[in-house]
Amino acid sequence: MVKLSTFLFLLVLLVFIPDGERVPKAEAKDCHKVWNCKGENRCWEDCRNRYNGMGLCDLYTAPSVPKQCFCAYKC
Repeated sequence: MVKLSTFLFLLVLLVFIPDGERVPKAEAKDCHKVWNCKGENRCWEDCRNRYNGMGLCDLYTAPSVPKQCFCAYKC
């Protein structure tokens, strides 16, 4: 009888606990690196190889400012 009541108590707890509170989840945060861009493909490949992220060169910059490669990845 004790085993049955313990089982029923745990079953009731599982039913009434909200889904998000059963198991705490750890999420990776977003990190960013920036370096001089040596071409769109090179930026994408370097970011992918170094950080397993997505790299993109500046689309528009001032004439005297070199283009930058922005790399976004999970850290």
